[in-house]
Amino acid sequence: MRRIALCLTLSLAGCAQQVAVTAIPQAPSIVQPTTMQVYAPQVPAQTFAAVAAVPDMSDLLQLTAAQQQDFLSYFHHPRYADQTPEYRLYSYMQNVLAVFQFSGSTTPASEVMRTGSANCVSLALLTKALADVAGIDVRFRATYREPVIDIRGDLLLQATHVRSYLNADPDSNTIRQLYIDYFRGRLSYQGDFLSDARFKATVYNNLAAEALLRGELDQAYALVQTSLQHDDQFVPAINLMAVLLRRQQQPALAQQWYQYGLAVAPQQLALLHNYQVLATQLGDQPLVQQLEQQLVLADSDDPFELYIQAVQAEQAGREDLAISFYQRLQKKVPYLLQANQALVRHYLKHQQYKAAQKLLESALEYSYEPEKRSLLEHKLAMLRTM
Repeated sequence: MRRIALCLTLSLAGCAQQVAVTAIPQAPSIVQPTTMQVYAPQVPAQTFAAVAAVPDMSDLLQLTAAQQQDFLSYFHHPRYADQTPEYRLYSYMQNVLAVFQFSGSTTPASEVMRTGSANCVSLALLTKALADVAGIDVRFRATYREPVIDIRGDLLLQATHVRSYLNADPDSNTIRQLYIDYFRGRLSYQGDFLSDARFKATVYNNLAAEALLRGELDQAYALVQTSLQHDDQFVPAINLMAVLLRRQQQPALAQQWYQYGLAVAPQQLALLHNYQVLATQLGDQPLVQQLEQQLVLADSDDPFELYIQAVQAEQAGREDLAISFYQRLQKKVPYLLQANQALVRHYLKHQQYKAAQKLLESALEYSYEPEKRSLLEHKLAMLRTM
C-alpha cells in the first residue's frame, strides 16, 4: 500500500472493487441557475451509444484448457476423496494464494492464474471460474478493512473489499466457513452478500473506473453502461456515469443521473457531494445550499463515505464540517487509526485535551496490532503530560 498526502491509501492499487468516484471541487463556471426537481427512480434514457468494445462476462471467467486440467487434476486426486468439493476448491486456492502478489488492476481469471497477481475482484473472478468448472456455488460479500481511497487529479476514489465464500452442501454436516481472500486477518466491517447481478455490476464498474483513470472515456462509458445493465440501482455505477457525462460536457445528462441516484439512495454522500460540485459549476446557488443541507444531515452506514467526506471537508478548510464527519465516523468505527489521528489533531488545536484523551483511550480498546497500539500509547502518554 502506498501513501500520499493526509495518509490516504491508494484504492486502485489496494483492494479495489466497488469504486466510488468522487469529483473534487473545481472553480465554478457561472451559467443560468437550474432548479431541484424530484424524480421517480426511473433510469435516465441513453442519448448516445458507446463505441468501445466490452468483454463478455464469459470471457472474463474463461480459463485455458491447461489451467482447467491443472485444477481438475488436483480436485479429483485420490488423496482428497474424503474432502467436500468446497474444501478441495478452498485448498487449491490456498496454494494459489501462497505465492499470490497484489496487483491494482482488474484482470480476467485466466490472467490471474497465469501471473499469480490480481486485486480482489480479479481473485473473485478466478474463484468463480474454478467453482463453475467444479460445479460449486460461490457467493461474494462486500467487506472492509481500513479506509482505502486515492486522489488522482480531480478524482477521489473509494474502494471496498470483496471476499468469496464457498457454500457447502447442506447435507455434508460441515459447519466450517470457507472463504477465499488474500486478507486472512480480522475484517473491520462486514457488508452485504452480493447478488449475481450486483457482482457483475461491480466487475464492470471497476473496469470502467480504471478506464477513466487511463483517460479512455469512451471505454469507461461503455463499461459503466454494461455495469448498469446488470444492476441499474448500483450506486457506484450511477455515480460514475454522472462523473463521465460531466467530463464529456453533458451537464444536463449528468444532473439527471444524480437525481436518479438520489432517488435510489437519498443519503448517499458521494452522490450528494458530486451533485453539489455540478450545481456549483452550473451557478445554481439555491441547489448548492439545498444539497449542502442534505449532505450535513445525511447519515450513512458506510464508514468509508464518512471518511472521504471528512478528508474533503478538511482539505477545503471547512474544519467544523470535517470534525462533524470524523466524530460520526468515530462513533461507528472507533478503530480507524487515520480518523482518530485527524480528530485528535483537531481537538489539540482547540485545546480540548480531555476530549483527545478520551478518544485515544477508546481507540486503544479496539486496537490489537502492536504498531498501532504503540503509536496510540505514545500519543496518550504525551497528552497526559500536557
